Amino acid sequence: MHLRSHRVAPIAATLAALLTIGSPVAAGSRQHRDPIVTVLNTSALGGLVALGTLVRVDRRSGSATVVGRGLPPQLVGIGGAQDVAFLDGRAHVLVMLAGADVGNPDAVMGIYGLLDDGTFGVVADIGTWAATHPPVDPDWFLSQGVQYSLEVWRDGFVVADAHHGRVLRVLADGTVGELIAYPGTDSVPTGLEVANGRVLVATAGPTPHLPSTSTISVIGRDGSATEIAGWDAGYTGDSGLIVDVERGRSNRLYGLLQGHWDLEPNPENEGLPAAPGTGEIVVVGDDGAFETVIGGLDQPTSFEIDGRIAFVVTLGGTILRIDGI
Repeated sequence: MHLRSHRVAPIAATLAALLTIGSPVAAGSRQHRDPIVTVLNTSALGGLVALGTLVRVDRRSGSATVVGRGLPPQLVGIGGAQDVAFLDGRAHVLVMLAGADVGNPDAVMGIYGLLDDGTFGVVADIGTWAATHPPVDPDWFLSQGVQYSLEVWRDGFVVADAHHGRVLRVLADGTVGELIAYPGTDSVPTGLEVANGRVLVATAGPTPHLPSTSTISVIGRDGSATEIAGWDAGYTGDSGLIVDVERGRSNRLYGLLQGHWDLEPNPENEGLPAAPGTGEIVVVGDDGAFETVIGGLDQPTSFEIDGRIAFVVTLGGTILRIDGI
């Protein structure tokens, strides 16, 4: 399947963190001079997730348990169950590339809620809404969009649609609306975070995904986006393609960069991930500039931070635990 870079290049590199974290760990209980990386699990996000399940992974042992079944399966090598968030203690899963656009018109593309019996019920049909409310920007070809990430916000949700170039607001009753639409193809919304009531968005630029086009913005009440973080103007490295943003300890912001995109910017390479082994976690300094915390990650796609611990999911489905962030 051909995916245009302007709205979905990071999507082809995404196998979202479809795990619920069990057994809490005391944040900050250990401090390290350098972050310590542990491979937590290499198989939990493989075939089971592609078949439409929700998996809980224990943060200490790495053991995986299926807690929900029956989501639309992955059909085109990416998509299906994509991200998970918790509202009122109940898991909600974002499903993308599962509807009419990919040959499965009976499947709903949107948000599903985990029921008490381990099955799922549809909360919001985002695919149908997107098809009937196309973006103003004409640079798209999948009518239902490609929804990348999910966060809880104001008793509902926010969802980033990287293909349609906008962030959606979804109420608890399933009502869908547009929170912000990016006017052109230079800002592709990927990861989301809600911090102190504010919606933060990681945005990547089009191919060749230069470092200067990977930024973090905050969405204002008027639907505007204000850039608050990115590489310093004097940065001369090659790390770009931001795919996620998280709030860490002391309200510090962190970004996840998939790394150096070193391919020719032609149609055959659109939608391909960054080079292996070039991913980074960055922290946002007081001046808004990215500072590398750890590098050498192999095509990371999403992460969560709890105190000094980061949990990273890679394109290959490996879950990493990084202590000492």
